[in-house]
Amino acid sequence: MAYANKRSYAGAAAACTLTSSISSGDTSLTLTGTVSGWPNTADGSFHMVIDPGLSTEEKILVGSRSTGSLSSITRGVDGTSAASHTAGATCYPVFTATDADQANKIVSTLTTKGDTLATDGSALNRLAVGANGTVLAADSSATNGVAWSAAYATLASPALTGTPTAPTAAVSTNTTQVATTAYVMASKEDDQFVLSMSIFS
Repeated sequence: MAYANKRSYAGAAAACTLTSSISSGDTSLTLTGTVSGWPNTADGSFHMVIDPGLSTEEKILVGSRSTGSLSSITRGVDGTSAASHTAGATCYPVFTATDADQANKIVSTLTTKGDTLATDGSALNRLAVGANGTVLAADSSATNGVAWSAAYATLASPALTGTPTAPTAAVSTNTTQVATTAYVMASKEDDQFVLSMSIFS
């Protein structure tokens, strides 16, 4: 399960009213009013409040909106309880403590220079900066799927192991390019490779 689902927001949403009364168990409702400025659930769910400031105030999470018809609703969220509401009750989108907590979690997780934000798929985790010269690499055995590793050669004076390969230069190339064994053999066969006798002196 993902740490958090994407939410949809809109800054110019006008207040609307309930077209009909709803009970505390209803998971769909219809709005009366201008909803063109309301969040589009194609970009994620959004929170809204019903009866703000009243004893029946309730916040809900809306999973789907088609013009003024709202469905896939989660009732009584953000510290409120599901309640019955009468036709004409005021409604509008809101930013909730749940939204703020998720944003604050990201900020508070990063505490030290070089920290990286990683996830195990359900939680956000702090991955402290690695030692000098290490690189962040995929690691399926690590909690977050990545880990700092020193198993890679540095750019300066690399100590290579195994059977490293390199592009083979054209015969007669005279540069600082790495010479592979294939280049050496091709140059020798072409009589263009000269071995200094001083090597054997």
